Amino acid sequence: MKIASTTAAALAMAMPVEAQERPSVAPKNMQAIAPALAGYTDRVLFGDVWVRPELAPRDRSIVTISVLIATGKTAQMASHLGRGLDNGLKPTEVAGMVTQLAFYSGWPNAVSALNEVEMVFTARHVDQTSLAAIPPATAPLPSSEFARAAAVERTLTPIAPMLAQLTNDVVFADLWRRTDLAPRDRSLVTIAALAAGGDSDQLAFHVQRGIENGLTEAQTIEALTHLAFYAGWPKATAAIGIAGKVFSKKQVAAMSDVQVIHPGHEQKSGPADNFTGSVSVASPFRGTGDARLGGATVTFQPGARTNWHTHPLGQLLVVTSGHGWVQVDGEAAKEIQMGDTVFISPGAKHWHGAARDSAMTHVAVSEALDGTSVNWLEPVANDGYNKL
Repeated sequence: MKIASTTAAALAMAMPVEAQERPSVAPKNMQAIAPALAGYTDRVLFGDVWVRPELAPRDRSIVTISVLIATGKTAQMASHLGRGLDNGLKPTEVAGMVTQLAFYSGWPNAVSALNEVEMVFTARHVDQTSLAAIPPATAPLPSSEFARAAAVERTLTPIAPMLAQLTNDVVFADLWRRTDLAPRDRSLVTIAALAAGGDSDQLAFHVQRGIENGLTEAQTIEALTHLAFYAGWPKATAAIGIAGKVFSKKQVAAMSDVQVIHPGHEQKSGPADNFTGSVSVASPFRGTGDARLGGATVTFQPGARTNWHTHPLGQLLVVTSGHGWVQVDGEAAKEIQMGDTVFISPGAKHWHGAARDSAMTHVAVSEALDGTSVNWLEPVANDGYNKL
């Protein structure tokens, strides 16, 4: 008891005078029934944690509201929604959070949360007509998106092809690109929900994606520290353990400036929407840091070729085996073979592929502009190709 009293006294002394004198925010029943809890609420949670500069008040509201929605604690939502709006959250952003959490904590939690959101918006006279427009899915995706989609194709498609398609086409190609939430905020919402739910299998990926979307390591750790008060200490400490491993791997990777990608790594078939014939794509790579470089090794079986397409910053091809063709729209096709290096100018409409009687493999390299490295167009007509 003496140790506890000394600790409590030291904590009170450590609090700023303003925090000690701040009116109590603890509910009256808490003050009457659990005065120790009321003391922690006033001194620690709202007198210290909520005012720590390591995370902006708006971000703390995002974490808190996300945890309450994800864990179905709607009784606490009204006050925190009001605090969130006071802290700078826009009504459209609140709507975006609820939509994001429908996918990461389930539709029932999102629908239940909407009842509370509606009451707060009505009480605050929020013009709900501004929420009627569906935000466009135009936000850029991080450079790791190709590897993520490939991993889903490799691991999920053979078992649950419909879930894999929904994951790639709806969740990541649509939901994550909606502009009602900035990518950074969308990551913060998702990390908070996964941590609160103890979904450790997905958390490491989303911590890494949060870094790519602009969250710093310090902000992520502070968000998970804040979360301890709303999801519990076990959930927060487990999540911080996972985040720490992600940060350690990132630091180790940052120590090396060399990526070695072995032949045939992550091999998959070229999508029929972009290629004609049998095509395999392997050893994909993406630049790190500010680098916009990316590419893969592509093998075309005899008669196979790309669709017409363009690259905003051009494309480099290095033919490593066989022979084939490359053609820019309006020009004659040019034969290419092992050892040739080919550069296609930015924006030039072109195609490339194998000859009719030979397979061809090339390494294709291009840079991304605003997150886009290629724009796919129509297939190459058979009659034109067969005349080569």
